[in-house]
Amino acid sequence: MYPAARLTDPITHDLAAPCGVIGPAAPAPCAACAATPVVIEFLPAAHVNCSVICTGAISGGIVHPPSPPAPIVTGSLTVQTHFLPAARWTPAPDTGACGVFLGNVALAATRKTLIGG
Repeated sequence: MYPAARLTDPITHDLAAPCGVIGPAAPAPCAACAATPVVIEFLPAAHVNCSVICTGAISGGIVHPPSPPAPIVTGSLTVQTHFLPAARWTPAPDTGACGVFLGNVALAATRKTLIGG
């Protein structure tokens, strides 16, 4: 069981330094999310094809230059949001296309909604 990811949640490349946030699908937001959003702890749920808006920063510098929003490429195999795999915080294996981890390990204990898969 891992914390569920939501839009505006933090992301990190090295599990220490925040480097951006989870955002809506790019280049256009998910139509199903706009019509009937799934809400987790008062924020819209994130799923595969939502994006990571990443600066590329790590504790020791930068791993890649700031890039356009990249999609979340992996999610839960058994929990779906709008027929797409739900995204989960690290230590789940869910990542963005630039290799970023979803969430912030230091804040994981504060999350109340856990999902498996």
